[in-house]
Amino acid sequence: MSASHVRFRILGGVELWLDDAPAALPRPRHRAVLGCLLLNANRVVTVSALTEALWGGAAPATARSQLQADISAIRRAGRGAIELTTRAAGYLLHAREDQADHLRFAALTARARGTAATERVPLLREALALWHGPALADAAGAYVAAARLQLGEERLTACEDLYEAELELGRHRDIVPDLARAARDEPTRERLWVTLMLALHRCGRRADALAAGRELRRFLADEHGLEPGPAFQETERLILRSEDDGAVADPVRPALLPPDIVDFTGRDDEIARLGAALAPIGQPLPVVTITGMGGVGKTTLAVHAAHRAAADYPGGQLYATLRGTEARPVEPGDVLARFLRALGVDERAIPIDLTERADAYRSRLAGRRVLVLLDDAADEAQIRPLLPGDGSCVALVTSRSSLDGLAGARRVQLGVFSDDEAASLLGRVAAPQRVAREPAESATILRLCGRLPLAVRIAGARLRSRPAWPMSRLATALQNEQRRLDHLVAGDLAVRTSIASSYRAIGAAGQLLARRLSLFTVPDFPSWLAPAVAGVPAAEAEDLLERLVDAHLLLDAGTDATGTGRYRFHDLVRLYLRERAQDEEPSAGTDVLRAGFGAYLGLARRMATLIPGPCYAAIHGTFPDVPVDGLDSVDPIEWFAAERLALLAVVRHACDAGEIEAAFDLAGCMEKYFDIRGIYIDWRSTSDYVLAACRAAGHRLGEAVMLRGLTELAAWHEVDHPGGAMDRMLADAEQTAELFASVGHGPGLSDAAVMKAWALAAKGTYGEAADAADLAIRLAEEHDHLGGQARAHVAAAVVHGESLDLPVAENHLTVALRVAREVGNQRYVATVLQFIGVLNTRAGRTDVAVVALDESLRVLRTYQDRYAEVLTLLTLARAHLPGPAARGYATEALTIAREYNLPHHTADALGVLGAVELADGNHRRAVDHLSASVRLWRQRGWGTFLADALRTLGDAQAPIDQQAALRAWREARDIYAGLGHAPRVAELNALIAKQVAAASPSS
Repeated sequence: MSASHVRFRILGGVELWLDDAPAALPRPRHRAVLGCLLLNANRVVTVSALTEALWGGAAPATARSQLQADISAIRRAGRGAIELTTRAAGYLLHAREDQADHLRFAALTARARGTAATERVPLLREALALWHGPALADAAGAYVAAARLQLGEERLTACEDLYEAELELGRHRDIVPDLARAARDEPTRERLWVTLMLALHRCGRRADALAAGRELRRFLADEHGLEPGPAFQETERLILRSEDDGAVADPVRPALLPPDIVDFTGRDDEIARLGAALAPIGQPLPVVTITGMGGVGKTTLAVHAAHRAAADYPGGQLYATLRGTEARPVEPGDVLARFLRALGVDERAIPIDLTERADAYRSRLAGRRVLVLLDDAADEAQIRPLLPGDGSCVALVTSRSSLDGLAGARRVQLGVFSDDEAASLLGRVAAPQRVAREPAESATILRLCGRLPLAVRIAGARLRSRPAWPMSRLATALQNEQRRLDHLVAGDLAVRTSIASSYRAIGAAGQLLARRLSLFTVPDFPSWLAPAVAGVPAAEAEDLLERLVDAHLLLDAGTDATGTGRYRFHDLVRLYLRERAQDEEPSAGTDVLRAGFGAYLGLARRMATLIPGPCYAAIHGTFPDVPVDGLDSVDPIEWFAAERLALLAVVRHACDAGEIEAAFDLAGCMEKYFDIRGIYIDWRSTSDYVLAACRAAGHRLGEAVMLRGLTELAAWHEVDHPGGAMDRMLADAEQTAELFASVGHGPGLSDAAVMKAWALAAKGTYGEAADAADLAIRLAEEHDHLGGQARAHVAAAVVHGESLDLPVAENHLTVALRVAREVGNQRYVATVLQFIGVLNTRAGRTDVAVVALDESLRVLRTYQDRYAEVLTLLTLARAHLPGPAARGYATEALTIAREYNLPHHTADALGVLGAVELADGNHRRAVDHLSASVRLWRQRGWGTFLADALRTLGDAQAPIDQQAALRAWREARDIYAGLGHAPRVAELNALIAKQVAAASPSS
């Protein structure tokens, strides 16, 4: 037998029907078990739950076996047609809506909710027709009473819904007899009595309607000591005030929504979320909020969503604009009076008291499906009296305030358009073909509008009214920041007006803070900037920031890695606030900027001292710090990472504002962060910008500091040097020295001398290089520049190492290590250990070298210093040649060098990998690596490295191409000769002679 012929009934007696005939369930407990399973249809019911449902806490010892017998009896009665399965935990009864009357009842009543009365009535009638007595009438069990009560409550609610729908359709005369019986059968159901009173009154039976009301009053007072609720009292009051019978009209269906916008664009995700939030759910009052900055399209979206949901609210739609951003928002009482009139209440019946108006309003809405749209709310206090009282209605609220105080509200936070949405709106308003014809100019317009929907719509409207204009004309006009808001006006639409209303609402203190923060050209800013520029305590500034966020004049940009809150302005809001700053406090601009620059600079100085660097002198200007509280435990690298984009903008802003002292100091503070994290592009662009500003202003100290960093950057991190990187380093180092000398800065002169020593060593002029290193040491010692001493001794060690004077080099490294540890700069300790590893590798003491290099690598990886890590890896590779570990170290070094675009290390890594391949007998791969290394060393201009690479390249080419090998060796020999490396020259002369002799026909 097919399961489609099975029907279950519990809305009355518990029955099982097969092929339209009842199946026997002779025992009450069989019916009780089946009833419990049906109430939990399509869910597993555990044995313990069944036991509790049937016997409560008094289950017999044989309960499990009895249940098994009952289940077997039900299966036998179903003759295999019912799907009752045993699961590990209990039993599962499958039932579809069309098989079980209570499932069908639930589906019909749910479908009825939110439909028009004409559709609601037949659905509810069909649902109520399923009942044939009290639910579970002939079942026995502990659960039955509660289940019967719950199902009965659902039946009564459906009855109330049906009578109200009939009344809504004007069938008051037809329903009075049944309604009167129902009300007296259920005297506590106030909705039935209210509907009865209205039905009687509409039948012209005013006296009977009032008599019914008195009957309810007596019953509630005598039996329960209660008074009827607001809905009853409002109905009774309206009947008493009416001048003749039948004065209460059929419920008015208000339709106050503004027209939907014809070219609504985008917001697909928000529309879907609003559709779900506005769907009828029969739960406690849904409140849905749409918040966002002025001009972002809150009202447009709300009206569009309300029109889409209108069919779900046949009771009507109420709308009011609350003018929350104006100086005098609309009073809730005035809105309530308007709503009551729209709902059919006579002007004379509208209470004067606000609370009574709210009660009357909620009574009018009780049980009706009405959508209430409250646009441009000021705050929660304005909204609360206007919210309906139950879940039959929904309130949709828009506001520039966050409305966080509305507990349980569903929230839609509206931002600016996406690129595609903005382009679509511009095309729909201005004409799609114009946007398609000038895509670049269109993109510029959208960028300058900040993708703010109001601004985009205005731009489109201006273009539409000027069909002869090319898009480029408006794009050019909008480029002018001082006039941009003037151009974003069309008819009664104006971006400036929209923002101004939010500005007026935030109070004088909030306005001052907003104006001052807008003066900073940064992508976002930290919370600590606010007290610095407003001159108020941090706690007060935090409150003001939140006020600005609530008003959507300021956007919350999240929390950075240091735990600091960050904020940003929309570009058009920033322009408006700068207008206000110019008008309201024109003389404060310079002081505000200096305060902000000082706050950034004070923290940057503090954080820079905590980052271990290459031991340059920390050189600061005279620009005053502005103290910033807190951040004492913040990781300095994380701080620079969090502030990086803001700092880059502040440096440029300081240059443009003529605050060169702040600009060069701040840029200099960032160098160690750029260096340790390999951020070379930002380092280069920022330093170039500041260098140009310093030169234009004649600020020689700032110029020297910038040139010192740029020299380091160009020498080790940049590739394109037509004259050779080391030649450029020498020229830049000499210029840097001249600048520091002109301002009498000894530590700076020491740093410049170190750079000069490196460049001279690379060129092979070891005597001059040694003199430069000695000068650097002397200057550092004279000026107590400890870091400079360590750096100068390393430079001296490199010079003597290049000239093969290893004992002297070792002495310098010993001093450098001691001083670096005295300074407490672990990162530079790791650098010194690198060079100790290099020296010991050259001296053949690889065990000593590896110990130093392993410690260096550990420290550098702690700091994530990828640039310095590469040198350590390369030296470890050389120390392990020709062993297998060399390949791993060299490969890792090459990967990092290429990732961070480190040309010096890339050339070195290719050379080491070539030596690894050569040791393994892979001559062709060795030639490939070494040829690439030679090309890079020619650009670098470091003779020793180029000669070493050429020497090894010749070794790799010898078995393949003897002439190429000879060319490589001869060039290497000539370079060594120029560097004064006589032993290497002699070694190569012998190698060349041997190769020539071997190739001679007479040999």
